[in-house]
Amino acid sequence: MRYLSVCSGIEAASVAWHDLGFTPVGFSEIEPFPCEVLKQRYPHVKNYGDLTQWKEWGLTPGTVDVLVGGPPCQAFSVAGLREGMDDPRGNLSLVYFGLVNHLRPKWLIYENVPGLLSSNSGSDFSSLLTALASCGYGFAY
Repeated sequence: MRYLSVCSGIEAASVAWHDLGFTPVGFSEIEPFPCEVLKQRYPHVKNYGDLTQWKEWGLTPGTVDVLVGGPPCQAFSVAGLREGMDDPRGNLSLVYFGLVNHLRPKWLIYENVPGLLSSNSGSDFSSLLTALASCGYGFAY
């Protein structure tokens, strides 16, 4: 399985999936410390950087079997300001689904915090499920 990890952090998916034979197509991370960790641990895997620039990455449908990641959780977390989709970090969720619609992976894993379920009285989560359904995917959570 070929996967693309977005909002990668220090890359938990690669640690979990390595022994399963999954192959990373690339990462998308912009924070300096995680970028350095990725460069040291996965020197042969491209870090595409800014998720909002995915249209410039040159990835085409069929190159990714699994898209994994979740935009920064601070926008939805009960420990944060709870600005949800009004927070630019939370709005990256819609960018994520734009990439889903483009790549058409067989599977996708969108991860975030439990606060996403209640953010903006549930309407943020509803928006994400609507975006997912409009891409033609079913879901479980």
